[in-house]
Amino acid sequence: MIFLLAVVGVCLIAGGVVYQRIGGIEGTRYWMAERALNGVEKHLKSKNRPDGISEEQVVSMFANVREANRNRRTNLTALYDVLKSYQAEFYTKKPSTPEIETFLEQLRQTILTDTIKE
Repeated sequence: MIFLLAVVGVCLIAGGVVYQRIGGIEGTRYWMAERALNGVEKHLKSKNRPDGISEEQVVSMFANVREANRNRRTNLTALYDVLKSYQAEFYTKKPSTPEIETFLEQLRQTILTDTIKE
């Protein structure tokens, strides 16, 4: 019984440390968005990239969104919507070049820009 309590205690402490390192609730949301982004990028690069879209183009766009996400400059709601629409439409069929161009543009639009000018 004591061993079980010790294991549970260590797990709770480790979970708390990880939770603090990723930034609490807000950090968890961005971390989960990055994981979803990684999954969609992997799927697109390995199975679904049409011939008219270069791998460098895909990697570059995902890298830009990933960097903005790390800096908390993405609209998470829009990002989840774009990723969910990709998963719903293209996990079972290969998209065309115009469809992926539209997807990449929608992905780019999830990056927030600084609109305040001094």
